[in-house]
Amino acid sequence: MTAGVLYAIAFPSYNLWPLAWVWAYPLLYILEDALPGERFLYGMASGFVAWAGILYWIAYVMETYGGMGLFPATLLLFALLLFLSLSFGVFAWAAGGLIRSRWAFLTIPGVWVLLELLRSYVPFSGFPWMLAGYSQFAFKPLIQIAEIGGVYFISGIVLMGNVALYQLIKSREYAPLLMAGVLVAACVLWGAWRMENLPVQGDPIRAAVVQANVPQDQKWNPEMVAPTIETYEGLTAAAVEQGAGLVVWPETSCPFYLFRQWEFTPRIMDLSRSHDARLLVGSPAFDDGRHYNRMWLLEKGQIEGYYDKVHLVPFGEYLPLAYLIEPYFGSLTGGVGNFSPARQASPIGDMGVLICFESVFPGLTRDLCNAGATYLVNASNDAWFKTWATPEQHLQMASFRAVESRRWLLRPVNHGISAIVSPTGEIVEEIGLLKEGVILADIAPIEVKTLYTRFGPLLAFVWAGVSLFCVILRRIDSSRVSLRH
Repeated sequence: MTAGVLYAIAFPSYNLWPLAWVWAYPLLYILEDALPGERFLYGMASGFVAWAGILYWIAYVMETYGGMGLFPATLLLFALLLFLSLSFGVFAWAAGGLIRSRWAFLTIPGVWVLLELLRSYVPFSGFPWMLAGYSQFAFKPLIQIAEIGGVYFISGIVLMGNVALYQLIKSREYAPLLMAGVLVAACVLWGAWRMENLPVQGDPIRAAVVQANVPQDQKWNPEMVAPTIETYEGLTAAAVEQGAGLVVWPETSCPFYLFRQWEFTPRIMDLSRSHDARLLVGSPAFDDGRHYNRMWLLEKGQIEGYYDKVHLVPFGEYLPLAYLIEPYFGSLTGGVGNFSPARQASPIGDMGVLICFESVFPGLTRDLCNAGATYLVNASNDAWFKTWATPEQHLQMASFRAVESRRWLLRPVNHGISAIVSPTGEIVEEIGLLKEGVILADIAPIEVKTLYTRFGPLLAFVWAGVSLFCVILRRIDSSRVSLRH
């Protein structure tokens, strides 16, 4: 369980990120002499503790906004934690069989990377929340390597450090730690150089991010629509006065169906007409009998384009296997409707839009950049999560997309944390939680495509594939030994 605690506190809101380099040591220590079934259980226990420390807020969200009692919400969280802990269990089972090898510092991290890749795609389109590499957000020179290998490669490097340390202490093997240290030093030195030598392209855009801080329990109240619009009108005017040529609002910043509910739509159009700045606003949308989570780009009262969310939040925006579980958990989507996903992610002009937790899917950002996006906007409404760890976790993960793609990131969030993030992952401007305000920065559209944008997690797949091959060979050798005896 110590391993689980160390893993959890390496992330927000604890942010003890150096512990990510040692979290696996207690787990590895008890694996070497354990039976395969015991290894799996040890890993499950560690994973359960880790995920409980990271995702504790889910039960509160389901109770507060999902219409569930605390007890059933806790049961659902318990089931989720057990499911997510399976990856820790499989990791421990595989690592125990590889730990005696002199190459364990390479193969064991590869197994971890493989499991992170799997978690990014299944089930329900994946849940790549708080991958190990995200813990290194504060270590800016190191994370620059994400433009080559993505966050998965950084996860592998962190696990390599864990295993190399174990091999040093347990077996007095110095070579693994030396080689791991050389790799980390090379990444850090290259990253420090890269931060000072990034491509700057295109004419700068004076961009503004606004945050209205509308409480979630009031957001969809019909009486709050007019005051909400008034707040955004004032923030937008303040941004334009400071020279903004683009003003971005959060997800569903318009708490009504824009261009369908005409009581309030004219106010948004008049606001757009009254300023020269382009305006990106969010609202629910309804087309062809389907509900969408949409961001609209307006200029001088005209619709320049829109983006519909592709990756919906399971149990928040739609119910997986709805025909089975809707009688029990239908209230979770009752407040916002059962949304439909867009078929593909396409930029609005050269603007790549990500809505809410779409920012945790590296592949979606790659699709947008390969389709012509030269900067990114991650519009979100994190007011569901109050002042729990979620907003900070979400910001860290979104910031990695800026590094992987080498794009500026504008991040408008209803109650915080709104931010403007540079292509190096540095937070240039920020509005904290539960605050109202405007931030501005000059951003440059960048057309250069990184290796990660072009090829995705290729390095991670190769590393994971070689490690899986080693696990299979180890399993075959163990079977032969058992047959001889």
